[in-house]
Amino acid sequence: MYEKVKAGVLFAVVVVVMISFARFSQGQEVATSAKQGAGMGYAMFGVGTLDIKDLNAKLESKGYTAISDNLISMGGGGHGIIKNKVIIGGEGHALVSEETTSGHHTTRIGVGYGLFDLGYIVYSSKDVRVYPLIGLGGGGLSLRIVEEETSLSFDEVLDNPRRSAELVTGGFLVNLALGVDYLLQLNEDERGRGGLVFGLRAGYTLSPVKGDWNLDEVAISGGPDMGITGMYVRLMIGGGGFSK
Repeated sequence: MYEKVKAGVLFAVVVVVMISFARFSQGQEVATSAKQGAGMGYAMFGVGTLDIKDLNAKLESKGYTAISDNLISMGGGGHGIIKNKVIIGGEGHALVSEETTSGHHTTRIGVGYGLFDLGYIVYSSKDVRVYPLIGLGGGGLSLRIVEEETSLSFDEVLDNPRRSAELVTGGFLVNLALGVDYLLQLNEDERGRGGLVFGLRAGYTLSPVKGDWNLDEVAISGGPDMGITGMYVRLMIGGGGFSK
């Protein structure tokens, strides 16, 4: 399941980057009237934390090393601005932890999720926008455990195929964030102006509704009660345009 989530996030990032370059070259065409406001697309990179205390307690009770709760975040998104106030958009992200070694096994956590965003601009100047944002969506969390082997024969794999396990869970997500965008203007005409967009987002995701743990789509009982909950900070870079 998690591999499908990662593939979806990667596809979203590719689309966002393509949109960003299109807006970079034709930013003034994004909006043709004041009512249309603005539009932009961007890639996002940063770091995040994940509340995995219960999971680490389970791992350590079985002799595994605790996994770091600091993750690398990669993703993308886009949004439009209506009447220079209301923000409507979406975003997708993949997060991954460092690999941890425990004896003959390695463990790693991965996360993927997507959100529908609504926001409101509380401060704006010619090139800067500041806004709170709420996002609603869903995602998946994966715990991957792999047995380390120096070498294997094909027959050995057939005799004992299970040398790794990927436990997954997921659920409904709520995202609360504060964002700042800056437009580096590169072109302008009578309809508007466009250029590169740089920004910063900081926020917190929480999982009010959590899913069950699964292994190869088989329900697993007794897993830790956890979701995609934690803080993050992300840098944004892309392209966009604003109407006059």
